[in-house]
Amino acid sequence: MKNFINIFIKPSTVFTGIKEKPDWFKPLAVVLISICIISLLNISTSRDLIIAQQIEAMKERNMTDEQIEQAVKFASGPFIYVSTVIGTIISVSVILMIFALLLNIFIPVAGGEGSYKLVFTVVSYAAMVKIPAYLLRWILIMIKNSLQVSTSLALFVPGLPSKSFAFRLLASFDFFIIWEMILVAMGISITNNLKKENAYILVFAIWIVSIFISIGLGHLFVPR
Repeated sequence: MKNFINIFIKPSTVFTGIKEKPDWFKPLAVVLISICIISLLNISTSRDLIIAQQIEAMKERNMTDEQIEQAVKFASGPFIYVSTVIGTIISVSVILMIFALLLNIFIPVAGGEGSYKLVFTVVSYAAMVKIPAYLLRWILIMIKNSLQVSTSLALFVPGLPSKSFAFRLLASFDFFIIWEMILVAMGISITNNLKKENAYILVFAIWIVSIFISIGLGHLFVPR
């Protein structure tokens, strides 16, 4: 429990401790359970907004009225809660595991000592930043009564089309994710005996490359 608080105020203490005794399960479980709960609360309080957004997206894909009606019926039923929980658990877990794997592959190249269990523990603790991030977004959605909320650089350029490259790029630089990446860099520097500058370069290089890959895939598959 102490580590769950210290990761926000004394992260170096947490990472020094897990160097001797890595434990990825507890932080990962806390992250997954917390964001699942917040996501379910978000659906409960914003279902009409979510359905309206889905209808608009389906119309852009030229779906028939019958298809839209079936999709809305699905979104209005209990299965949306089940799919949200399953989707959240799978997507968050897979992303964290892949990120940890990439870090572990390149840490020795950057001059550190590879250990997947250590790296995954660091990544799992750093992911706890997602909890206040999800919570704040839910609060903003309720306050604005809109799903179009942001905690990223996109805040500084209002009016950009949401499907433009510039918006997607700025929106990718979320303040909470930047915080999370800083924690990851600090963590692998301490636990994997990696120079600080090398740790930050490695973490942010992987993250920035992933941003451009994500934007590229979105450009290919998302209707414009």
